[in-house]
Amino acid sequence: MRKVLLLALLVVACAKKEQPAADTSAPAPPPPPPPPPALTAADVKGTWKGTAKVEGDTTTHSFTVVTVNDSTAKLTDDKTKQSVEYSVKFDADSMIGTSKPWSGGSPVKGAPKVIDHTVGRMKDGKFVGAATTVLASKPDSVLGHSTWEATKAP
Repeated sequence: MRKVLLLALLVVACAKKEQPAADTSAPAPPPPPPPPPALTAADVKGTWKGTAKVEGDTTTHSFTVVTVNDSTAKLTDDKTKQSVEYSVKFDADSMIGTSKPWSGGSPVKGAPKVIDHTVGRMKDGKFVGAATTVLASKPDSVLGHSTWEATKAP
């Protein structure tokens, strides 16, 4: 009986310990980058000179935007000198603007009134964005899309 007990102890003592299985799962992905800082009225305060280009067109037109207060800005078409007020609001890294009905800078007398909806963000020291123009009398009728870029006037 002693021999059996000694043999059992010898087998247990000489047995190799099992290694845990290697972790084959993929490493955890890196954390996402932090969101861009929130855009504020102070970031866009002042006068901005810009150009806009209608989708599908190669020509550009210039404009000037002056902030009136934290929720209003005034855009002036540099060629026709027509101007319109925009209501603006800020959401995360964007400024969202909606114009009052206006002739869209058209020099044609009696041109239909339009409303511009625009979204802009700061990028590399410039204010860039996109706009959609709709008929004021039929807001679900999209007349066109455009992109724009502006730099702060000195």
